[in-house]
Amino acid sequence: MRNTAPRRMLPERLDLARLRERKGISLRQIADSTKISLRFLEAIERGDFSQLPGGIYDRSYIRQYARAIDVEESRLLAYYEALWDSCD
Repeated sequence: MRNTAPRRMLPERLDLARLRERKGISLRQIADSTKISLRFLEAIERGDFSQLPGGIYDRSYIRQYARAIDVEESRLLAYYEALWDSCD
């Protein structure tokens, strides 16, 4: 029997590392200015939000990262929410 349940669409992947590199910003610079560990910044760039500490920290880290690379915070937060919704 074929599964007829609707498939959830994954959000378009954002290439955050490329955006950051085009602006000449290193992860170390972001870590130094935001005090967010490199491990969490790398997870944000990979879209691996499960590696973030959770709770209000996730949104805070994502907002700070977005500001650091001059990307609209709402765009990055929408990406985060879409990825989490696709995991349900």
